[in-house]
Amino acid sequence: MFNFFKKKSEPTDDKLKKTVEVMQDSLKKSFDNIKQDFAAMDKHNKLFYEKHDTHEKKHKDHDERLQKLHERILILESMVNKTNMVEDSPIQINSEVEEQETDVFGTMGEVSQKICYILAALAQENKELVTLKTLAEEMYPDKEYHSIRSTISQYTTELEELGFVQKKKKGKHVYIKSTEKNPYLGKKIILKKKVRT
Repeated sequence: MFNFFKKKSEPTDDKLKKTVEVMQDSLKKSFDNIKQDFAAMDKHNKLFYEKHDTHEKKHKDHDERLQKLHERILILESMVNKTNMVEDSPIQINSEVEEQETDVFGTMGEVSQKICYILAALAQENKELVTLKTLAEEMYPDKEYHSIRSTISQYTTELEELGFVQKKKKGKHVYIKSTEKNPYLGKKIILKKKVRT
């Protein structure tokens, strides 16, 4: 690096030569240390950003789960309240039962209601029994099925427990259809065709 101190035409002084060599070694070590420090910082930054992305994804997943739990709690609370009312007044008429079912539907989240809406619209098109994949594509046309499969499956299972839909497995595919409890059935619904990007 500091070879310019040396001149072939002139005799070199041993002391100067030694000093230059010591300086060269020292500078080389310093540069090596700086390179190692930069490499360590790069590694640290990479780990930090990876952890940040992982934490962000986990927070998003937790938010979605909390939203689903909140919806289920609202539905269960509504059902418990209705059960208490039924016990207090033993004589019930059909219209009151239908009103309770409508109230349960009203407490559902937007996603659950949207599923019922889309299933009713597909039933209008003589597609009463559809695969979960078809439903997912109608719900989220801009997302890949594998990324939302578990979400759709969970929502439809909750709707099945409440009696709004029926699920049936045929081979590798799970099919779903509305029950008569779906308040959108029998209404004129126009399903907007969404183009996947």
